[in-house]
Amino acid sequence: MRRAWQWTVWLTMALTVAPWVGAGIAHGDLAQLQELSTALADVVAQVKPGVVAIVAEGKVTVTYRDPFSGTPFERFFGFPSPEPPTREFERTGQGSGVIVGYKGKQYILTNNHVVEQADAIRIQLVDDRYFAAEVVGTDSLSDVAVLRVKATGLPTVPFGSSAALREGEMVLAIGNPLGYAHSVTLGIVSAVGRSRFNVSEYGSYIQTDAAINPGNSGGALVNLRGELVGLNTAIVSRSGMNEGIGFAIPSDMVRDVMGQLIENGEVRRGLLGALIGDIDPTAAEGLGLPDTRGVEIRSVQPGGPAATAGLKAGDIVLAVDGRQVRNATELKGIIGATPPDTRIELRVLREGRERTVTVKLGKLTKEALVAANSGQGGAAAGALGLEVQELTPEIARSLRTDNANGVVVAAVEPGSEASRRGIERGDIIREVNHREVRSVQEYEEALETSEPGQVVLMLVERRGTTRYVGLRLPAK
Repeated sequence: MRRAWQWTVWLTMALTVAPWVGAGIAHGDLAQLQELSTALADVVAQVKPGVVAIVAEGKVTVTYRDPFSGTPFERFFGFPSPEPPTREFERTGQGSGVIVGYKGKQYILTNNHVVEQADAIRIQLVDDRYFAAEVVGTDSLSDVAVLRVKATGLPTVPFGSSAALREGEMVLAIGNPLGYAHSVTLGIVSAVGRSRFNVSEYGSYIQTDAAINPGNSGGALVNLRGELVGLNTAIVSRSGMNEGIGFAIPSDMVRDVMGQLIENGEVRRGLLGALIGDIDPTAAEGLGLPDTRGVEIRSVQPGGPAATAGLKAGDIVLAVDGRQVRNATELKGIIGATPPDTRIELRVLREGRERTVTVKLGKLTKEALVAANSGQGGAAAGALGLEVQELTPEIARSLRTDNANGVVVAAVEPGSEASRRGIERGDIIREVNHREVRSVQEYEEALETSEPGQVVLMLVERRGTTRYVGLRLPAK
């Protein structure tokens, strides 16, 4: 404990006094700095052989859109636009991976988005050996994928406990940023329990200021014991490059997902069947709560586990099986880590009185998660292949817009109407059928006005440019 504190102090001193090193530093100070430098180099030497660079090759289909499709111009000329032509291109992507052990065998962990839709995957070790890799299993909800190669005796990285991580703890990120294989960066744990950006994803993030850039995805975040505490996966940046805000999937979740993919071929998670959200300070005051700890039930999926158990919109979940919950991210993590068909007890605040509600969890699938997070507008949204979420000020800043009115596209189903019309993740929907939408609820209400077979006209913004996009609902 004291030694780690001393190292942090000496590292700060090293960065501060570096310009004056030539002028002389006390021998004892240099010895302390050298001790830290040697310790970091030892961790890198231990971990680096177990981190791989990944090249994923596949085909991507591009649709050439008619700019007048679904707009008033199409109706003016009196004829529908033809189906847009498509063309396939070869795509090569780069990422990172970590070799780990599981029940005497070796596997490679990476992000699902690194290998998604890849036809061929190749890994490179630190000693320049190459191997073809095959996918054991993927989980889009956690963004974790498990690979394997036909080789034995590969170096592995041991798992550490992400639950034991503390804010301020020093960590190293190792990966393949911008094609520079097996690069190492140093930082600290900036925060833990950060919420995901996409409502179709599950779990939380570790935030770090260790430099993470494109290509680092799937690489290792390790502690000073050389243990894997996270799988690097995302950044928030105005430039698209590292700005000191990077995110990693906690190793405890990664280990659980890996085990289920290897043993079952899928990840089995519980489903509450409710749209949930955090409590803001004003709402907490109105509810008579001493703080913002707890989770608001904003809507329940008809016929789902929450509705069957008697949960209602407006209920505040305070605890699960006696364990207090702080926010929606934490509740989602607890539910997701609980197997389907398990009965859980929720301590709920309703109309100023606490009560206990027993819920038998359903099984979480991506479709069920979209339905639970889409409310009454879910049918239309699902038919279009769109999934949206609130455009928070944080997300708005990351998309370089000062206007936080609208909803942001969180996911687009491949081959769907939205995909064919060129809607992409990160697009901002400002209007639906000439009706301004400032929240997911308003978006859903606007969709309800459209009938099967009709065109839904959306005003979509991407990188500061807006355009109208027409999406036709399938006829019954």
